[in-house]
Amino acid sequence: MQHCENCHTQFQWKKVYRYLWGPIIKPFRCHACNQEHLITMKARFMLSLLYLPTTLFLLFLPPFQNILLNLGIGILLLLISSLLSPFVVRFKLDYTNESRF
Repeated sequence: MQHCENCHTQFQWKKVYRYLWGPIIKPFRCHACNQEHLITMKARFMLSLLYLPTTLFLLFLPPFQNILLNLGIGILLLLISSLLSPFVVRFKLDYTNESRF
């Protein structure tokens, strides 16, 4: 997991996971120092690559004749990639809000 660039506190998995399921345009706040961080473009690209196997499996490469088995494996792949996503994402400090303080 990534650390805050301001206070070097490790981000909590649960808070990063909740942030990823919301609008990722808004900044992510450190729970210790309240410093805002933005998700990097590289992290957005990595997130899309993380969900790519599920998309390929469900749309183009269903290996089994049973639709329920294909759907179940696809949902399992989606769940695994979703749970791994907080470890892939990276943040940078948001310097645009410096003038507010």
